[in-house]
Amino acid sequence: MTPPPTHRRTESASELDDDTASRLRLAVMRLARRLRQESPPGITPSQLSALASVDHLGPITIGDLAAHENVQPPSISRIVGTLEGDGWVERIGDDSDRRVALVRATPKAHRELARIRQERNAYLARRLALLDPEDLIAVLAALPALEKMLRDGER
Repeated sequence: MTPPPTHRRTESASELDDDTASRLRLAVMRLARRLRQESPPGITPSQLSALASVDHLGPITIGDLAAHENVQPPSISRIVGTLEGDGWVERIGDDSDRRVALVRATPKAHRELARIRQERNAYLARRLALLDPEDLIAVLAALPALEKMLRDGER
């Protein structure tokens, strides 16, 4: 499979041409936006991100959640307050330090997050099924590199 005409082979990412970088950025952003549309009404992307982090990381302090979400503690406090008011999370005491409050996802959150993941996965599977076999192989082959890029955390 040959690259599209606007793509030139490069020795490093620093040589990536603007057109290719722009196409990649737009494709990733559009896919992310479409997947976010599978969210329940009444919950913002920031709230859903925080909720998913709480669900994944288990009981967590507000400070650790703020660091994980890369937002300031007052912002995450507001988000958690809203999530708590809507029954998505609950605050519990820390057994090792009673001065610390932890946040954990409620059973309602576990169920809703599982439903959202299922719907998003189904959407993605439907879109991938429309690709030619060669394109599907190319997309799946890029997955480890994309995961590494995100794991390395450089912005």
